Amino acid sequence: MLTNCLPAQLSSIILGTFNSIPCPPIVLRLLPAADEIPPEKILKTPYTLLHRRECTQLQKYRLPKRRSEYLTGRICAKMAMSDYLHLTLQDPPEMNQIEIKNSEYGQPFITSHQSAAVAAQHRCGIDIQRQENSLIKVREKYCLEDDYRIVSRIIPEGGELLGLSLLWSAKEAIQKRFSSENSMPTFLNICLQDGERKGNDNVLFYFSIPPSQGRQDTRIITVAAGVFMNYAIAVSAHKENI
Repeated sequence: MLTNCLPAQLSSIILGTFNSIPCPPIVLRLLPAADEIPPEKILKTPYTLLHRRECTQLQKYRLPKRRSEYLTGRICAKMAMSDYLHLTLQDPPEMNQIEIKNSEYGQPFITSHQSAAVAAQHRCGIDIQRQENSLIKVREKYCLEDDYRIVSRIIPEGGELLGLSLLWSAKEAIQKRFSSENSMPTFLNICLQDGERKGNDNVLFYFSIPPSQGRQDTRIITVAAGVFMNYAIAVSAHKENI
């Protein structure tokens, strides 16, 4: 059983903040790799959800952890796209007819191997980051002093690690949203302006990006972030509802 583990409260915040995201993001626990068994011979999910070229790619990874990451990432993307297609098409393709590819900048995109077309309204970015003490040690590489002050105000009782994990994940989500050759901002060019707590460990962050790399004006970017187990999760998209 493939179960979306995204916390319900964070899902509600994301859907209420970004009207270009019609379905909740998908978060899965890391799926096990099938050691020494070709995926196309495993007659059960989740391997039957892969396109044949994805099965071929999966077999190229020797390390079980890398195979698990590839498999889980593909299934997450397929589940999210399947939810979207069921809203937009009368006859959506099966998951094994959908192939997840990567652009030259690493962005995933969808190819459907049946008579269907998929169009995305806006770019978005999502990131998951484990809460690790190494984030404290390298704080100066991604966290400005104003960033730290604002995060500490928003999450005073959560501890330094929680706040920094949410901040890192939020900036990663923004980078993925703008990940193209001429427009991706650096961590230290993404400046936290404000934020608000949305219950428990969920927050809305408001960042600014300076007018550079193809952007004409300073932009304010909203990121919804929260916690799942020992991970920080962040989502950013266009068309905010606030």
